Amino acid sequence: MLKQFAGLLGALICASSAYAQNDDTRPAGDTQVMVLGTIHFSGGSDYVNPEVDDFLSPQRQQEIADILDRIEAFQPDRIIVELEPEHEDWINDRYRAWRAGEAELTVNERDQIGLRLAARMGHEQVWAVDYQNGMDFQAMLGAAQEAGQTDLLEAFQQTVGEVEAFFSRNADGTIRERLIDANSAEMLGFHRMYLWLAQAGTVEDPVGAHQMAAWWGRNMIIFARIAQIAQPGERVLVIYGAGHKYLLDQYLEEAPGFTVIDPLDYLQ
Repeated sequence: MLKQFAGLLGALICASSAYAQNDDTRPAGDTQVMVLGTIHFSGGSDYVNPEVDDFLSPQRQQEIADILDRIEAFQPDRIIVELEPEHEDWINDRYRAWRAGEAELTVNERDQIGLRLAARMGHEQVWAVDYQNGMDFQAMLGAAQEAGQTDLLEAFQQTVGEVEAFFSRNADGTIRERLIDANSAEMLGFHRMYLWLAQAGTVEDPVGAHQMAAWWGRNMIIFARIAQIAQPGERVLVIYGAGHKYLLDQYLEEAPGFTVIDPLDYLQ
């Protein structure tokens, strides 16, 4: 949960429609990457999860179509989803079956945004870059408790409460409104939760720091895989849980050859 990095280096041309439009040029070398932070359309299994209803209902499907209209204006050359590379053939087999009328899409945002937009763009496949290494919240909280870090625990729980309130305040809003929230500066600011957790433990046994090193490392691997797949001059859409956006944007901002595109320029 992430803090906003705002540096936009590509030219975005506002059309007369309600969302931004890009011309069809490519920068000479930079790869333009838009990290679209999402809530999990099926509810998710993160430490804090937003409430969701049936995103396959006619109303929600209409809202998703509106999101696709807006993000399509970015004209991505490549779409990357939150899935491990070993499952890339699986999702692309399903993608081809769906396009042939032989399968149905699931409610997962990989399908509802990733596959549907890929079909609109005429892409032959989507790309998978996720990496899983686990995160033991209970180990960190237990270490903080054992070390008597009551102020740390109170700050962490306060931030959790703020995240829950943030999710609930717009629970009945449109999916576009909820994605605007997921990519907002306020949402990115909740990344401080991880820095509270990093302090859990002691100098001799820095449990939290070890766990957070794994979290930073997980996102570094995701970034590296994005960079290895993307080609110079391409526009790349990365569809990922909003909790990853802070670090992915940071890595992409600081890496030579990449321009970070703000999805809010298209969603708002």
